[in-house]
Amino acid sequence: MIDEIEKIILSSLGKNARISSIEITRLLHDLDYNITERAVRYRIKKLERDGIIMGYSTILNPAHTSEKIQKLILIKFRIIKDSVSLLDRLMTYLNESAFCIYACRIHGDYDFVCHFIFDSIVQFDLEIDNFIYQFSDLIADFRTFDSRIFKFNPNLSFDDSDLVNRKITIHKILNSLNKEENISKKFELVVDSLVKYFDAAFARIWILNDENDYLILKSSAGIYTNCHGEFSKVSIYSSKIGYVLRSKKPAISNDLVNDPRIKYPKWAKELNLKSFAGFPLIFQNRSIGVLAMFSKKKLNSVEFELIEIFCHDVSRQLSVFLEGQKFLFDN
Repeated sequence: MIDEIEKIILSSLGKNARISSIEITRLLHDLDYNITERAVRYRIKKLERDGIIMGYSTILNPAHTSEKIQKLILIKFRIIKDSVSLLDRLMTYLNESAFCIYACRIHGDYDFVCHFIFDSIVQFDLEIDNFIYQFSDLIADFRTFDSRIFKFNPNLSFDDSDLVNRKITIHKILNSLNKEENISKKFELVVDSLVKYFDAAFARIWILNDENDYLILKSSAGIYTNCHGEFSKVSIYSSKIGYVLRSKKPAISNDLVNDPRIKYPKWAKELNLKSFAGFPLIFQNRSIGVLAMFSKKKLNSVEFELIEIFCHDVSRQLSVFLEGQKFLFDN
């Protein structure tokens, strides 16, 4: 089994097979792995000895490196008046989704089959929830199955150098947040970071009030910085932000204009907003707020996962401040 350190080593060698063990060690230190250069060299030798590294164009053995999450999805459609247009939208969505490697119509008990590949089960859970919700009017039933592809390009297995670099960036951002002791400024840094590093058009953070019936906007960054507008106070029963709080689950979308949860689709179209990601802030196993962002680009499954990593750590950091700080929940 290849561990996280070995994945980073392989990713680095895949990007540049001439990279030194010193540079790889520095990279691992940036990610908070406490490892010596000697240990890195030992691991590289072990990867060679075990046949995982087969050569120094960095040809990876697919038997050892194919650890991606593969899912076969069978879908049964509803018979409805606008099924043709919905099917066209479904095909457009899948054509633009890098995680879908094939999709086709079939005859029998099910009407459609597609195959998804993700780097982690977190990515799969986020995307399948979004996928089923986006096309709930069309999908009557669906089944998911674990699958395994026997023919694929092994050079794609560790094509994740960008992911590693972005995780380093996230780690640095979180370290900066951790040093900020003022809670209001911490809120500002959180939403500013989503705008700056995740290409958000705007980002916002809401905190639950004392009565547990409304979310109060605490900070906003990007094209909207006003905290006193229409969404300064959001009901916990609202279809998008409120749902994230109530369900304790993320809500994501890559088709805002056609998303039934969006209150103003015309507004989203005018601003060319394409994606949304909302994550709950959890304190003592209950939702106490929502962190959300809107973007003018479609986010891929890796980006959604990176945002979740960021939001999860933000939630953990905020928990430290919430102990004994009742003022956070005041209007």
